[in-house]
Amino acid sequence: MDKWHPGNPADPLVPMNQNLSQALAEQLQSSTKNVDVFLALEALCLAAPAVAFDAITKFLRSAPANQLPLARNALLVLADRSPALLVSATLDEDAKVADAAKQALMLRPSNDALPLYLRMAKSKSVDEACSGFMYLGRISSPQARAPLFKALGHRSATVREYAASSIHRHADEHWIADLLEAIRTLRREEVDKKKDFGEVIHTLCSVVVQKSTRSNLDLLTEGLGDADARVRRTCISALGRLGDAAAVVPLIETFEHPRRGMPLELRMELVKVLGDLGDARAIAPLLRAGVTVAAPALGPLKAQGAVHELMAALEQARTPRDASELAEVLAQLEGSGEQQWPRAGLHSASLQVRRAAALQLARAAPEEAAEHLRGMLPQLSSGDTVGVAAALVSIGCAEGFEGFSRALEDDPHHWNASAVAYACRTLRGPRVQALLLGLLPGIRNEYLHYVCAALAAQGADVLPALIGAAQEASDGFRYRYIAALAEFRDPHGVGLLAPLMVRRNPLRDAAMQSLLATPSAEAHAALAAALPLAESPADARLITETLAKAATREAIPDLIRVLQTDVATETILEALGRVGDRAAVPALVDQLSSPNARRRQGAAMALGQIADPAAGAPLVNLLLKEFHLEVAQAAMHAWLANGAEDDGALDGLSVPGTRAFLLASARQLSKER
Repeated sequence: MDKWHPGNPADPLVPMNQNLSQALAEQLQSSTKNVDVFLALEALCLAAPAVAFDAITKFLRSAPANQLPLARNALLVLADRSPALLVSATLDEDAKVADAAKQALMLRPSNDALPLYLRMAKSKSVDEACSGFMYLGRISSPQARAPLFKALGHRSATVREYAASSIHRHADEHWIADLLEAIRTLRREEVDKKKDFGEVIHTLCSVVVQKSTRSNLDLLTEGLGDADARVRRTCISALGRLGDAAAVVPLIETFEHPRRGMPLELRMELVKVLGDLGDARAIAPLLRAGVTVAAPALGPLKAQGAVHELMAALEQARTPRDASELAEVLAQLEGSGEQQWPRAGLHSASLQVRRAAALQLARAAPEEAAEHLRGMLPQLSSGDTVGVAAALVSIGCAEGFEGFSRALEDDPHHWNASAVAYACRTLRGPRVQALLLGLLPGIRNEYLHYVCAALAAQGADVLPALIGAAQEASDGFRYRYIAALAEFRDPHGVGLLAPLMVRRNPLRDAAMQSLLATPSAEAHAALAAALPLAESPADARLITETLAKAATREAIPDLIRVLQTDVATETILEALGRVGDRAAVPALVDQLSSPNARRRQGAAMALGQIADPAAGAPLVNLLLKEFHLEVAQAAMHAWLANGAEDDGALDGLSVPGTRAFLLASARQLSKER
């Protein structure tokens, strides 16, 4: 191809480099067939931007409707290369040119398009203004800052929300002071005008929390005493995220001596932040406020001295949620010795405390905990039994199943059944499987997913029993078994699922969902073995599609073999491209000569994903004679993705005015870029 080079004056058939863009522009105007127009545009949009822009916009003014999308796509490339050219075109008198330029700049946002986005933001149309502020958030220009803050006072709340979202994209530590002031202003406006700007304020508060740095420490500390509670809470959260020890003392002072009142949610945010900071100086002030208030921070702070107070609070807990939260805090305070949690809790008079302590001890000393768990099992309410029973089963104690049975017997609302199913997700064994299979037919629909997840966690061992039960189930209950089968992701079970892939089998859809979500060599082998057993073309197609969608590299030989037939061709070609193995290139190249346009298109798209230079010459040969636009588009994109190699396929053919000239020009220009 060196002798064709446009800069070679020895070749009288090819213009010099400086005239190549103009030659392409002339060929675009003379082209009539869709494929030739597409190829001319593809080459032209890689050429000199000014010449390409003039040629494409000229073409837009006179092109037939079916070729307008091709020109718009070419403008997208120019929007990447030279967006400033398109900005002026958005004001063109020809609506087709103006709209195409605008759409290109919206699909390819850039700082050069700032004037367009500002013009959109000033529109009287709320939708247009929202779009303008959205695109201001997608560029990096510092000139976007002022209009974005100004938009926080826009008449439309929707526009304000878009502006706030764009501020979130742009903001850094230098914006924090302005953001805090904007929050104050919006809060005052909410009160004065009785409006709701909650979403906007929430977004701005999130920006402060996420974008603050140590350079904002003084500003955030000052905000702890702000007149607005939302500003105070935002500053508290931001200081917590920074994790700087310098914030501990101001936060403690705010907690102990609030200067402007302390709403409950603000107090709890302070507790959380003090816990996250992990500074022991906060323990005493927190305990002075009471263990119930301080509990969320005591665990992270490792406040071992609060164990007995927390045990007392757990003993008095009024709701299961309160008890669970306190038990979780105590679990973080595990210590050695009889006076430390959880062993200290085993001696409590409260059954609630002993239960929490034994469950915690089961993680570190299961044999010791088993004795305590067994002893308290008969004393517990049916709801509290489930956690203890699950711990006993995990330790290997059969008494746990007795606890499950008791919970299930006293279950008028199925809450215990859902708790048992949830607990079984981490348990294994034949008795667990039998328990779950027993729950499946009767549990309420809202809890069914717990049983399905727990069964799937059992792995392939439970599949024979589950499939057997599903096949025997009545039509009214089979959906439950289908839902459970669809959850399986164990490659070792695919051999049992693949034979279900026949239309007459009511479990077909469940098997297909499971296999599609389990791409593996085992799934491929099972589906390949099931394919010859298909009893109808519909079954063969379904199995083939599943094989292709779940394909791994091991499936390539089988996919290529099935490709010779006319079964699920498009799905197979997509799979070969997705897998991306060069072993598939020869078979895909063969498909480029297929009389079926969809096959040629699918093969070209797959070759573009694999990007093997060996496909260059076959793609060029296809492009030289192809008249289906979709095929040519796929082939051209694949060829450029492969580096525009042609292995000599264009030698001696690149005469101006020909399709070969367009391809050679595109190759040359793509390499120069």
